[in-house]
Amino acid sequence: MFKLRPHPWVTFAALSLLFFVVSAGTFSSMGVVLRPMVHELGWNWHQAGMGYTLLGVGCGLASFVPAALIRRIGVPATLLIGTAMLAGGFGMLAVTHAVWTYLAATTLIGVAFAVCATVPGTHVLTSLFKRQSTVLGAYFTIGALGGVAGPVIYIVTQALTHGWRAYWIVFVLMAVASGLFAAATTAGRFDLPAEDIVPPEQVDPVELIEGLRDWTVRRALMTWQFYVIVAGYTMYLLINTTAHGFAVEHLTERGVDPNVAAGMLSLEALIGAGVSLVGGIAGEKIRPKTLMLIALFTLTLGMAGLAEARGYGLMLAYAVGMGIGFGLTFIASTMLLITYFGKKSNLELYSIMSLMSTSAALGPYVGGWVRDTYGSFVGLFLFCAATAAVMLVATWFMHPPALQFDPENSPLQGEAA
Repeated sequence: MFKLRPHPWVTFAALSLLFFVVSAGTFSSMGVVLRPMVHELGWNWHQAGMGYTLLGVGCGLASFVPAALIRRIGVPATLLIGTAMLAGGFGMLAVTHAVWTYLAATTLIGVAFAVCATVPGTHVLTSLFKRQSTVLGAYFTIGALGGVAGPVIYIVTQALTHGWRAYWIVFVLMAVASGLFAAATTAGRFDLPAEDIVPPEQVDPVELIEGLRDWTVRRALMTWQFYVIVAGYTMYLLINTTAHGFAVEHLTERGVDPNVAAGMLSLEALIGAGVSLVGGIAGEKIRPKTLMLIALFTLTLGMAGLAEARGYGLMLAYAVGMGIGFGLTFIASTMLLITYFGKKSNLELYSIMSLMSTSAALGPYVGGWVRDTYGSFVGLFLFCAATAAVMLVATWFMHPPALQFDPENSPLQGEAA
């Protein structure tokens, strides 16, 4: 039977466009559109912040869903399910009047983020392209540009319609179009069973791990290296959500003009997008561990700069540090999982990492409590910087895990017999 197999770069474009739309309509832009929603509908900021938290929780808790769906029904059907949830969530936001509708919509969008964004995206792209780091860098760059575009889309729609509901209607249409495109370009293109997916070639012989094919999810979960990778990834998400939630308010309280403070968030996103692309290309030659070390180092400096920022010097340190950390963390953590544990179980391991990183969604909630209790965000940001520094040290001492030979599960057992 004939199956349509689009060119791999067409599939890349489709998946990247979907990631762009998901990124544009969620974490980065929601803080912009939420302000007029709160004022018009009479909500309080505790209720508004709960929706932001549920967005992260939904995304994290559902991170294993796409892996299970892909194994059972394939990538295209999984993307269609995610697209339906994404469009449904945006549609609910467009017509919402009650808080419960808003909370349900953000939860649904969070689940949709997991189902149709990074998990299936990285799974497909790392299997279609040999230069995996480069293509991941480009993929995450386009996603980061979505974070830059989201607030701009709101400004344009608000200027044209003088309201916020049209903004969510625009994203309903964008979600449907990009989701159908992604599903169509993966149909027939990516239908390999898990056992046919081979591990990637290692550029540096030092990175070659003996018996790479033998790694299973259970064995990977028994290594301490897996949890260091997960902790580094989670720390970035915690810092990112906390900073995005409170950076503008923190800087404003320290005498910075609100527009300038908001501009630092846009600058951070732009730097992150550029670094994602450069980091992806550099990842072909530089070890992913090195990229993770750079990311954690810049995150430490960035959060320390934000804690004490009053002028442009430390604000730029924050924007540059967070931007570099954003640009490298996704690539480094993804490539570390593949390099250390191979491709065969990567779909499940990536999903488990995303699930465990759900704890990062507590950042905004705890940050609000700290502000209400102590009257300042300084201690919160310094704590984030210190924790990132601890993860930097742990990553420094991390080395590839040694696979213990198990004759009962060895693929060579049949040959030996």
